[in-house]
Amino acid sequence: MKTCCQHCNTMFEVGRESAGMDGQCSNCGKTFTITECLSYPIGVQANSGAAVSEFMGYAGFWKRFAAYIVDNLVLFVPGFVIGFVIGFVYVRVFETAKGAQILGQIFGIFLGWLYFAIMESSAKQATLGKMALGIKVTDMDGKRLSFGKATGRHFGKIVSTLTLLIGYFMAGFTAKKQTLHDMMAGSLVVNNK
Repeated sequence: MKTCCQHCNTMFEVGRESAGMDGQCSNCGKTFTITECLSYPIGVQANSGAAVSEFMGYAGFWKRFAAYIVDNLVLFVPGFVIGFVIGFVYVRVFETAKGAQILGQIFGIFLGWLYFAIMESSAKQATLGKMALGIKVTDMDGKRLSFGKATGRHFGKIVSTLTLLIGYFMAGFTAKKQTLHDMMAGSLVVNNK
């Protein structure tokens, strides 16, 4: 069966009878519990016994948080300008401000969804904030997300928020630095440089 070190992601082939036992990684020297890996970690070659140099590790909580701040600043300016224009036109046409706020919120949801889903499913695999911090989003095999999967990941953030933000903080405590919405979408955020 395939197993991998939870510390450095080095892949090993071991007998099934070893499952549940502790093993020592020949790459990093740390002890890890032998469990079956369902897929090869990003950047690991099968039967190699060593991690490939392209894999730069999983992006941590603070790096992801900084990218989130940058992305919100990027979205704020066009969101404000377009929201102002929509509100202005709405008031001129309907001669009331009632409903303009709801229309603006709908537009904000639509803008955020398109920004994150299009950018994270693009060839860059990252939003502008993630690019600035040198991280990208991949599927569990290190490949680019489809638009549908990126959409699911984006709207999965609602669940991460409804858990009193615990879904976001999970990135600081899970082995692959995944948030709840990453786990739901089958995605990873990895260092890109």
